[in-house]
Amino acid sequence: MKTNLLAHGFIACCLFSSFICADGFAQTVKNPLARSPIVAKRTGQLVTAELKALKDTINLPLSQLTEELQIVKLDNRDEALIGGWTRTTIGKKHILISNNKQTPYKLFDRNGKFLTNIGSYGQGPNEYLNTYAEQLDEERNRIYILPWQSDKLLVFDLKGQPQPPIPLGARVPKGQFRVDGAKSEVTVTALPFKGSAAVVWVQDFKGKRKKVVAPKHLEVPQDFSNEVLNDNNAATYNVMLAVIMPPRIDSLYHYNPTANKLEACFTVKYPEDKIPWHDYSELPAYYQGNVSSPIQVSKTTWVGSKPAYYMDYKKSLRGSYVRLYNDFLGTSDMTVWPLFSNGYYVLNQEPLQLQETLEKELKKKGLSAKARARAQKLFDSLNENDNNVVIFAKLKP
Repeated sequence: MKTNLLAHGFIACCLFSSFICADGFAQTVKNPLARSPIVAKRTGQLVTAELKALKDTINLPLSQLTEELQIVKLDNRDEALIGGWTRTTIGKKHILISNNKQTPYKLFDRNGKFLTNIGSYGQGPNEYLNTYAEQLDEERNRIYILPWQSDKLLVFDLKGQPQPPIPLGARVPKGQFRVDGAKSEVTVTALPFKGSAAVVWVQDFKGKRKKVVAPKHLEVPQDFSNEVLNDNNAATYNVMLAVIMPPRIDSLYHYNPTANKLEACFTVKYPEDKIPWHDYSELPAYYQGNVSSPIQVSKTTWVGSKPAYYMDYKKSLRGSYVRLYNDFLGTSDMTVWPLFSNGYYVLNQEPLQLQETLEKELKKKGLSAKARARAQKLFDSLNENDNNVVIFAKLKP
């Protein structure tokens, strides 16, 4: 279990992006990535970046990637309290926040009003312990939840009422999924331990598998430190297996349902003698990734070094290491990692952490009047006993 928790810490670390107070940078260069060198080549649909070609680190404003920032203070009622690290899904009308320890999933409206718990923590029917992935389907009044080591998807409506679960075609140790309600189909990615029959499959709502992609070279060691990643930022269902012990060269894949195969879309060339910890993800206009080094802290445990982040334009193949900063607020040194998922930039943070960050930034010089006023207003509104604050912005196409 200790190794498992460390793996989550690693993935969390990999998702963390550094912020710098650089309100003036956005004024100087509208999009610094456009001036970066070409760092990759394209072979068919596969983009291969050269790690050694990534030399300079640029200061990238969040406003280049997203539309206007939205700040939502969550309901303060006792039953609405979040606390700790959670996954956050932004919908058109709702905010869904995953469970944390013994706290169930919670559903809010886009103004932060608490609506209901979704299911409950436990081992009985329609209950869950640790969960790994979820999907909010507002159009069809459904929420889908995938627990660890599960042979079914739990299903609830937006009022929190349980619906018949969807049996899975195989037990999923860790996995990602996408439900297509119109077709009554589920696409599933499972961590493919040795001997697994599939890494990806498409099934109906009764658990019958229609299409299966065998793992082959994608098999991973029987180790729960490895992760299955899917950012859901593009129309195409993508797959990344993050293997950390030992790390291996791998790719970000798109699943082609017509051909029923995984097609590599992005990878990186590393030094042959030293492959870093790494993972890849996808934004509408970019591929992004990070690299870090494993550091052994005891006989059986490792942690990751501070990761370096990079972004590559899909079309021009220009890229660079990046320091992402929130120019909407002018903030730096955010202590909780942001996330790009389901078409949004998302930061879900406890108020005391956010208040401490804003306090430091407001003492610095160089903030524009607009950013300073916005940061000050947010700072003044925070109380350490309040519920979390969700900061999000829709990704630009």
